[in-house]
Amino acid sequence: MADEITTAEDEETATVPETPDASRAQSDEGLGDAGKKALQEERRKARTAEKQLSELQKRLQEFEDRDKTEAQKLTERAAAAEKSAADAQTELMRYRVAADKKLPAELAARLRGTTPEEMAADADELLALLNAQQQRQTPNYDGGVRQTARPTSMNDLIRQTAGRG
Repeated sequence: MADEITTAEDEETATVPETPDASRAQSDEGLGDAGKKALQEERRKARTAEKQLSELQKRLQEFEDRDKTEAQKLTERAAAAEKSAADAQTELMRYRVAADKKLPAELAARLRGTTPEEMAADADELLALLNAQQQRQTPNYDGGVRQTARPTSMNDLIRQTAGRG
């Protein structure tokens, strides 16, 4: 079977046979003292190599986890920076629209919309409401011409005409 392709996993399992203790004892019987010592030394080396492999795999996993958390931290930072930049752009757009529409700066934060056109339409509505409210609150001065109040009684009318009251 020379056509078989062996992988690294196949070679590792081939060098470290996993046999029960009973079969190990049987295979040890046919060896001399030197063979038994060499076999025990090989088994000890295999156990040591397995321990080292396990420790290295743990360290590799720790490094991967550490890198993963760093990547997650960087992803979170990038997302926070993008959100902050988007908020700043929106606020800048609000103030620009408010300045263009001559809306008081205190009311710029109340503008709604995601595009300058939507915010401009909202600013127009807000200005219309403000103008209507100001017109209701402004007293009517009749063009600056005022008449004095008419006296309510005949005595007051006589006094006023005589210049005494």
